[in-house]
Amino acid sequence: MPKGAVISFDLKPQGSEDYKTAYSILGNAGFTVTTPNMTIFLPNTTVVGTIPDDWTAERLRDAVIFEFRNAGLNLTSILCGVITDWAVLGDRVDYKTLAR
Repeated sequence: MPKGAVISFDLKPQGSEDYKTAYSILGNAGFTVTTPNMTIFLPNTTVVGTIPDDWTAERLRDAVIFEFRNAGLNLTSILCGVITDWAVLGDRVDYKTLAR
């Protein structure tokens, strides 16, 4: 059964296209910038998604590093965590924004 995971990252000062590429890579793996119930936007450069039950935070980190390097992104820091429970506070999702 998949388990929840969170990734927070930063890239060496690069343009918005680099961040779009990063979010695309993470989005293709099922990680989004909203909470799982699609109600709250997460802080900048933070995404949440699921990973296979046998994966660890270390394996997730290594997979993200591999994909970002293959895309030519210069990752300067990353935090990956496996989550068992979560609670949020923040701006509610504007579904009009997501539809663009």
